[in-house]
Amino acid sequence: MSGVKCISKSIRYGLGVISAAALLTGCGTVEVPIPYGTLDGSTDYALTTNVEQAQIPLFAEKLCAAVADVTENSTVSTETLKAACVYDIDACNVLYSYQANERLSPASLTKIMTALLTLENCPDLDDIITIGDVTIREEGAQNFGFKEGDRISVRDLLYVTLVYSANDGALALAQYVGETQENFAEMMNARAAELGATHTHFVNPHGLTNEEHYTCAYDLYLIFQAAIQQPEFLKIIQTEKYSFSYISAANGEVTKDISTTNQYFLKGYESPDRVTVVGGKTGSTAAAGKCIILYLKSMSGHPYIAVVMGADSFDTLYHSMTQLCNETIE
Repeated sequence: MSGVKCISKSIRYGLGVISAAALLTGCGTVEVPIPYGTLDGSTDYALTTNVEQAQIPLFAEKLCAAVADVTENSTVSTETLKAACVYDIDACNVLYSYQANERLSPASLTKIMTALLTLENCPDLDDIITIGDVTIREEGAQNFGFKEGDRISVRDLLYVTLVYSANDGALALAQYVGETQENFAEMMNARAAELGATHTHFVNPHGLTNEEHYTCAYDLYLIFQAAIQQPEFLKIIQTEKYSFSYISAANGEVTKDISTTNQYFLKGYESPDRVTVVGGKTGSTAAAGKCIILYLKSMSGHPYIAVVMGADSFDTLYHSMTQLCNETIE
């Protein structure tokens, strides 16, 4: 299935980012919006009809982008989800896009940025962290149960945060890297701006609901695309089960086993037909609904990223994702 080919490129500009998305229709020039994102999450738009002007050198490589929804030839119901996208990474091709720029609560997909910043700022993952006050009292929140004074390696804490999706694990990483949650949130927003994620504003490292904490499906694609360039991140998101030891302040050395929240790995739901689910991250809160982002590869090794946000149930989440991949990826 052929989608919309496009190029999104960004450069840092002062405290903000100029991000350009050029729809390539085959020839000539087209009028496209260029969002000027700022660190406070606000976005203004200018227009250009010059595709060359929109192709500004980026921090890494070409990225997919689509100005409008790309939903033709898909039978996926959008009534029970808030946003969804499928991107052909190498071809810079948008295979599917529904409300990609809609401001949404990301739940634990936030932890992708937390992990990215940790990997970028901690050269030795075997460093030992002494856990501070990571108490999270929100009812129903997924926590590992760390106590102040516990000691654990950065590497193991990344697994706890990404595989088990522990909120207290994410907070511990934020305190280690940024000293405080507030400082770390500033780092998250600055990094998002660098990546061209202009519809994003973070206030915490875990994704528990806050009206000032939001992103969109397209921005999550940008952040995830940067994260999978990190070999350790890619390794962790492929993990089904993980065993590790840490030093409990109360009980000495403790060994724990954790399992992924990704039901594709646990065989809870049928995987897409023509691609392999390499790995991903899930998220779920009452405000965000059920969310997932996946890194996929075709039988020939061709890479894709797919996102579903705001599904009304886990059944909707996984069935919609599988259907999207089956319909869009050849």
